[in-house]
Amino acid sequence: MTENSRKLTNLRVSYSSDFNEKHFVQDVIRQWNIGAKEFTLTTSGSTGTPKEIQLSRKLLIWSCEQTFSSLQLSKSNGQYSTLCCLPVRKTGGFMQLIRALHFDWHIHFINPSANPSEELKEYASHFDLSSFTPNQMQKILAADKALLSPQTAILIGGAHIPDTLEHKLIAYAKGTKTDIWETYGMTETASHIALRKIGTDQYFKPQHGVDVSLDDNQLCIAIPALTIFIKTNDIASLHSGGFEILGRSDDVINSGGIKIHPSLVEPQIKELLVSSGIDRAFYMTKKKDTELGEKAVLVVEGVPITDTVHLLEMLKRELPLYHNPKEIIFIDQVTYTDTGKVRRVAID
Repeated sequence: MTENSRKLTNLRVSYSSDFNEKHFVQDVIRQWNIGAKEFTLTTSGSTGTPKEIQLSRKLLIWSCEQTFSSLQLSKSNGQYSTLCCLPVRKTGGFMQLIRALHFDWHIHFINPSANPSEELKEYASHFDLSSFTPNQMQKILAADKALLSPQTAILIGGAHIPDTLEHKLIAYAKGTKTDIWETYGMTETASHIALRKIGTDQYFKPQHGVDVSLDDNQLCIAIPALTIFIKTNDIASLHSGGFEILGRSDDVINSGGIKIHPSLVEPQIKELLVSSGIDRAFYMTKKKDTELGEKAVLVVEGVPITDTVHLLEMLKRELPLYHNPKEIIFIDQVTYTDTGKVRRVAID
């Protein structure tokens, strides 16, 4: 494909009856067909104020081609079909539209929601490529895993896949022809630059043409063909042929010289809370402390629990040494970005 890509020929667009971003979709289609060189997206804002990012047409096409190659999609009968149930103004949903434009795929839009199960029931159709957040996948599997059966390839991104969900995905994928991939990327790279096949890969594998390195344990991404270099806020570990994300540098809690990565501790906290009959949304964050500098705090959604002392003692006993929260704070509701990421708020 050339940088200009092809003009629309066979692209078909369909919408759920309540889809409310038709004007945006139609405007992107118009811009694409007149050869626009840049498109503007807004970051998720999970770590601060959302900001606008300019993405070049060349980068968007590069991303489309790399995704198609990495997923090893094979055209069987007729035209490809893709599903978009993510915010189309954000990277995940936007790139579904761009892939449809670049490859002349059929694309069906439904309004983004935490649980798209009902919409999938109403529009039961084969999709060669779908994209969901971990939270959406959790809800679909709980509602009716048969809703995923028409899918050929599924991308999951926007947030880390919990171990409990990964086990369910592996169990589902056995005996099906559906490939499920966890994605790693950001707005600045026009979606993912690495993929991890659920049930097969332990680590993220960079796509062709992507180089990764570490600087002060933070992941650096280079795409030489596009003269792109980004130092991310993600703490990572490199392995043969891939990498894993340990957490974000701005989330790290430096407690008395011990660096705590919340994303590594939270899965164990989840198991411990559920075993104690507490199945609520939560996250770990930091709070200033005169003795430790910063201390780990557990923020839990819902009404306060009476015996927090017992809960804190249990967490201290079961979690790695010095990685336990020192305080529990209860809030009315944990908030998320529109791509499903928890909005972590440091406690003053």
